[in-house]
Amino acid sequence: MYKILAVDDAKDTLLLLEFDLSAEGYQVMTTDAADSALRLLEKEHFDLILLDMYMPGITGMAALEVIKRKEALQHIPVIMLSAADGEDEIVAALELGADDYVTKPYIAKVLLARIRTSLRLMEKNRELEILATTDFLTGINNRGRFYELASKAFIESVRQKSGLVLAMFDIDLFKQVNDNYGHEAGDKVLVEYTQLMGKVFREYDILGRLGGEEFAVCFPYTVIEEAINACERFRLCLEQHAILPGKQAQETLFVTVSIGVASTTIASPGLDDLIRRADLGLYEAKNTGRNKTINADKLQPINETQAPLIDYIDTMNDEEPAPKVPQPQEFPGIDQKIGLGNVLGDKSLFKEILVMFYQDHHDDKEKLQSALSAKDHATAKHLAHTLKGVASSVGAMALFERAKVLDKALSGGEKEQYQLLFEGVAAELIKVMAGIEQELAEQLHNVSS
Repeated sequence: MYKILAVDDAKDTLLLLEFDLSAEGYQVMTTDAADSALRLLEKEHFDLILLDMYMPGITGMAALEVIKRKEALQHIPVIMLSAADGEDEIVAALELGADDYVTKPYIAKVLLARIRTSLRLMEKNRELEILATTDFLTGINNRGRFYELASKAFIESVRQKSGLVLAMFDIDLFKQVNDNYGHEAGDKVLVEYTQLMGKVFREYDILGRLGGEEFAVCFPYTVIEEAINACERFRLCLEQHAILPGKQAQETLFVTVSIGVASTTIASPGLDDLIRRADLGLYEAKNTGRNKTINADKLQPINETQAPLIDYIDTMNDEEPAPKVPQPQEFPGIDQKIGLGNVLGDKSLFKEILVMFYQDHHDDKEKLQSALSAKDHATAKHLAHTLKGVASSVGAMALFERAKVLDKALSGGEKEQYQLLFEGVAAELIKVMAGIEQELAEQLHNVSS
């Protein structure tokens, strides 16, 4: 049952709203003032808000602005109510983030239809949010979402001067599982592995699948000894966990995991450095026999010129590691499976869309930088919001994730994060555009000429 908050200083309107919405099967709560509505929103969950535009004290427009500025509330659909029907007021409300506008006295059938539409859109947005932030196989955070949540936890740990630990995990010899039992068995290993993570680690620990058999866990408010104990519990549980590789399988399969752990007790200029140090611990675990947890805080500092550790991790799944050979990747930064899926597999149309994407957005980096430098946050938000939408449509999911985080920061007025988040968007945008330039040079030339 959907729960709706109705806010209006006219008591007769509230009585009518409560009657009409309850009759339709909604759970309704009413209040006659915006300040009390904001207090209710802090304490209770609501699926939709009906908000009178003009009220004494805090106006509906002011309340709307507060609601859309708070990350925990901004996803709630808001339908504005007002006896006035001036275009300027309607436009102002919609630009502040209102989902719809209904004039009073309202027609019950019309209002109910608009409520149903807003709730349907909310559900669709939730589904899209889940698809964009969740690993499709295991159901935990994908790489982009993990990085977003871990970044927030890192910033909070700096602000609160509290401990934070990050652990990197890599399943040992996972390539042999796929080679000997098939990819379906490999998928089953990953699913059961993730389920075991959910049982061992705390509810507020941040879990993510970074790709393939590589996972990460961020431990907020934790010292490294506690995190190592938790990782060891998981490692030992996994070591003893029997997996049936298939329905007809007569034998059971056991896998082990190597883990690297790093904490903020060692000076960390940012989350990327923490991940890099945890990666060092993971590499050390792989290189010294696998199936162990290494405290990266105790390792000797690595020379900055050493090749990134991620280049070595996958080779450890072979009995005799070989140098990693870069695989050619068409359209770097773009998941073609997602992009093609959006156009029902039409490769020709997909390439046309990529050309249009390039034409429309290849200079977005400069536009964003200019808007941020000029403190034109409205333009910057429009650019980030638009880029987020088009990136998702072409399958540029890393760009989508970074643009989404910047968009949220701009909506929430988190000015101290703008430049850092912009740099992430810019780096991903450069990668995507360079890939399109390289692979579709001929099409781009034909269009420009």
